[in-house]
Amino acid sequence: MPTGGELMSAGGPASELIMFIVAVIIAGSVAGALAYVTTDLANSMKDRGEMLADSLRVDFAIINDPNNIPVSGTGPYNYTFYIKNVGKDIISFNPNSVQVFIDGNIIPSANLTFTDVNGNSITSLNPGEVGVIKVTLGNALSAGYHRLQVVLKNGKRRVLIFKI
Repeated sequence: MPTGGELMSAGGPASELIMFIVAVIIAGSVAGALAYVTTDLANSMKDRGEMLADSLRVDFAIINDPNNIPVSGTGPYNYTFYIKNVGKDIISFNPNSVQVFIDGNIIPSANLTFTDVNGNSITSLNPGEVGVIKVTLGNALSAGYHRLQVVLKNGKRRVLIFKI
């Protein structure tokens, strides 16, 4: 018949084995969690990099002389703004993809006309091309300084402070 000391020694390796199995399970869980977090972080960095690359490829400039904005008509008034695609990708150039604000007020798409410099209707601007946005307003802008903001569908925006 075994003595009490012999039972203790037989239980020692069993408890060590249990502790080892628990440690392996915990280590596996931690490794799995770290792998998930690392993969999630890598995917987020990839997505962010693609967004930044897209933002750098799509760019434009408002190239008007801020002291001499072309205007025609005596009611309604047509103000002409020139937009140049200075990026590397084609820009969608139509009332559905470009918003125009003057002095913080959005101009309805029905009051916007998008053409090339020859007056032909267009829907996109290739890199290096210049497009024209004609803004039709019922009342003339008051004398003084005004703020034009043009926003593309991807959120890229440019501002021109101009004088009438």
